[in-house]
Amino acid sequence: MERTGPQLNAAIERAPVNGNGATPFSQQTVVLTKQAYIELKWKANYWQAQYERLLKREVALKAQVAAHEATIRDLKQRLYGKKSEKSAAPERVGESKPVSTRKRGQQPGSQGHGRSDRSALPVVTEVHELSEEMSCCPACGEAFAPFPGIEESDIIEVQVQAHIRRIQRPRYQKTCQCPQVPGIVTAPPAPRVIPKSPLGVSVWAMVLLDKYLYSRPTHRLCQALEHHG
Repeated sequence: MERTGPQLNAAIERAPVNGNGATPFSQQTVVLTKQAYIELKWKANYWQAQYERLLKREVALKAQVAAHEATIRDLKQRLYGKKSEKSAAPERVGESKPVSTRKRGQQPGSQGHGRSDRSALPVVTEVHELSEEMSCCPACGEAFAPFPGIEESDIIEVQVQAHIRRIQRPRYQKTCQCPQVPGIVTAPPAPRVIPKSPLGVSVWAMVLLDKYLYSRPTHRLCQALEHHG
């Protein structure tokens, strides 16, 4: 015979209890309907499955957190680690660095080191002649005559190996009296990124690639030039 809610509570209250109290409710009985038993059994299985699923999810999340922490450590090492091969003395905890009033860079009044000696680089000579249109007076059309001497300038380039482009521009003198033409005529200067700079376009391309693409310190450019040389 199935019992209703009040009858079930009364049956529980009237159930005998173990006198020693070692295991509470061990001697008490509960009467359930078949439907209530099935529902409780289904809920128990459901929550047991949920618990096991959450355990697996916890393991996966811990592994994911460990991977993220490893990535963060690697990025911090790249960002805040040593960026040059020069070793520095370890700083003591709590020790403050002395404040220096000396400005960075070359000091006013100090003697400069001058231009670097690049005599060891091979020299590739280029002769820039006047074009046919530029080899005569634009006013009267009379041809220019060769003039002694050469306009010479050097440009450092990097192509397979570092070398010096020696630009030679033969000079000409006019043979007419046209005032709009200078007395000495040469071919136009070779194009440069910075006017009158001894560094060619290929050198500036290497500097920009090393600094912004490969993230290498600029002071290593000299080592790269020596390597190419």
